[in-house]
Amino acid sequence: MPKFFKVILCICALVSGTALAVNTAIVAGGGVTHEWWNELYPYLLGIPAGAAFVAKFTQTYGKDGEPVGRKPKTDASGTAVDGKSIANTILDKDDF
Repeated sequence: MPKFFKVILCICALVSGTALAVNTAIVAGGGVTHEWWNELYPYLLGIPAGAAFVAKFTQTYGKDGEPVGRKPKTDASGTAVDGKSIANTILDKDDF
């Protein structure tokens, strides 16, 4: 996976994981949450989940099925194995 998508997924996991841990600690401790937390909490889980989904499923893939941006597969002489680089997304109808 390209570095850009890894960064997006890590940030999303950090934000939503922290929100989930805070809410779980409050509920487990028998505390009462403030109204602003009740309004903000679904967004702290939903927005990072949506961003991670979009980052994962919109990265482009080459003909060999590997994400574009990775080092191409080469043979012993150092030339590309397939010689082609047709980029499409994982959601293209050609893949089904």
